[in-house]
Amino acid sequence: MFSLQNRFLSNHSREGLTWAKASRFIALPFCPSRLNTFIQVKRFEEVPINQLLAKGVEGILLDADGTLGPHHAREYNPPVIDHVRAMLDKGLKIAIYTNAWEDRFQPFQEMGVKVVSNVPAKPDPRGFQIAMTDFLQMQDPTRVCMIGDNYVTDGGAIDAGMHFIHVRPVRGNEPFLHSATRLFAYLCAKLYR
Repeated sequence: MFSLQNRFLSNHSREGLTWAKASRFIALPFCPSRLNTFIQVKRFEEVPINQLLAKGVEGILLDADGTLGPHHAREYNPPVIDHVRAMLDKGLKIAIYTNAWEDRFQPFQEMGVKVVSNVPAKPDPRGFQIAMTDFLQMQDPTRVCMIGDNYVTDGGAIDAGMHFIHVRPVRGNEPFLHSATRLFAYLCAKLYR
């Protein structure tokens, strides 16, 4: 019971409002450079692996909720799993970096994908740095790409010197505030594009 309560409190604080999230959200309409999108796709399975390799990308930080499946998904469609496998087969290092529950990625972990844990919540640049060095075993952020559905949280990779690929969100049962802030940030990015 105690560990379940700690897990809830830990995940709740990572998914909830943090200073890094609030400050990035407020700054986005005024800082177009913080919305620079490397690539934009409709679904995760459309991320072009060969294009990443041609641009020198060696490591992938991968969001879960809204990117690989709906919010708090515990099962993933075969094409999603196959695309992760194809990335690994091409030599890309991959780690899942989520602000939500970290105990639901067994199909990916069985392929060798690490799950980032015990780091500051996205979009804190320190979290991206630790994810890169400790989980991808990489040092150069220009060789790393964050793939996610949210310019506020996942887009924090831009502030850490990484590339950002935006995926159209997979709809699911998520809090209204989460989807509203994500939509606002998306509209800011679209305005500046």
